[in-house]
Amino acid sequence: MLGRQFETDSMRAMRKRIWLSLGLGAATLAGTSYIILNSAIFNPAIAQTAVALARNFRPDPVKLQGRTGGSVSMTSLSGQANCRGFASEQPNHTINLTANFPLVDFLVYTKNVNDDTTMMIKGPNGLVMCADDEYRGRNPQLTRRLPEGSYQIWVGARNANQSVNYTLSVSEIKQK
Repeated sequence: MLGRQFETDSMRAMRKRIWLSLGLGAATLAGTSYIILNSAIFNPAIAQTAVALARNFRPDPVKLQGRTGGSVSMTSLSGQANCRGFASEQPNHTINLTANFPLVDFLVYTKNVNDDTTMMIKGPNGLVMCADDEYRGRNPQLTRRLPEGSYQIWVGARNANQSVNYTLSVSEIKQK
């Protein structure tokens, strides 16, 4: 049996800042160390989710649902030629890591084998990471050691304004 995880003062303060900045209610799931705030009520086409994760979070992986869409190239959003696909100007998700993580694995997948998604993550200190087809030659996946901080995640599609339902899976181990 796992020991209880307690919300620290800094986690509580971060949750309050996120909650106040979004002007939304916050739901803390009992027995877990993450908070999900969903602003989909304002624009369901561009659901933005903010999640705060502490080390050893449960459940692992955390799975977030979303939908691609947008006409902005990931190349222009990132400033890097290796970022493929199209997304909206706003990130789909924000992950706030409350500590340094030895490893975080981000994986995007869909139910339809013909869907072609891409991913871009912007982190603290100008860090930009892009992914396309790393997982089994089909889905975007990024696995890295990451410092504490806020990470904005865009999930894009191969074509402009293409709407694809996806799952973003975040884990502390490499997902296979």
